[in-house]
Amino acid sequence: MATWTRRGAMAGAAAMTGLAAGAAGAQTRVPVLGEPAKVLDPPALRGNRMARAFREPPAGLTVPVVNVERREGVAPLKLQPGLTLISLWAPWCAPCLHELGDLAKLQEKFGGRSFRILPILTSPREPITAAEAGYLLKKHKAGVFAPVIDRGADSKGLFQALSVRETPNGPARPGLPCNLLVSADGAVLARQFGAPMAGMVNGTGEGGKVTPADIAKIGTLWATFDGEALMNALARGEIAGGSAARPRPLVS
Repeated sequence: MATWTRRGAMAGAAAMTGLAAGAAGAQTRVPVLGEPAKVLDPPALRGNRMARAFREPPAGLTVPVVNVERREGVAPLKLQPGLTLISLWAPWCAPCLHELGDLAKLQEKFGGRSFRILPILTSPREPITAAEAGYLLKKHKAGVFAPVIDRGADSKGLFQALSVRETPNGPARPGLPCNLLVSADGAVLARQFGAPMAGMVNGTGEGGKVTPADIAKIGTLWATFDGEALMNALARGEIAGGSAARPRPLVS
């Protein structure tokens, strides 16, 4: 366990450093491609930066039926009524780990019968157990979430099916972080890539390189007023595909 954790930390540090390297003046290095998600454009969310970070998904994109592992065992993934924000993450994806803590706070405040956030670990580079995934969640201040691991083909079922996106210079390819707003029937209503930062990231490392500590000082857009406003709209059923219900915090 300790060896695995050290390797993951080293890989995460390298990935985090790459998040903003060479991106001076930008809040995220992930290009925002495609049209803004129509479902997240009600009057209450006009001008909302977090809502605008979500884009229209490919036509007909749906969550595939894959097995997932939880502490109680392996079973097919089932979605609950209302809306679910599926957050695909991996131990090697430092931006994923960076935003998990912010998502956990939003889950505690806005999660309920009509809306919830569901992080799913996908595409690990090394075998991982539910206990190890739970340890990572707690380490990154996201212990409110129970560990859920993609056990589709090669543990990449959701990664391959849902996170493929167009790239500015090259063929389409999968990437993380990937957040998907989905309805109870599995239809993907909106999709967002990257951990959008709430402010400028200034590098303090050698040669002005951005370090994990530099990024840790800057919260994501999830932790801003815009992030909370978006979650509130989802929880209140103000988005097409949702259902009006009084929010009830869910604590795993």
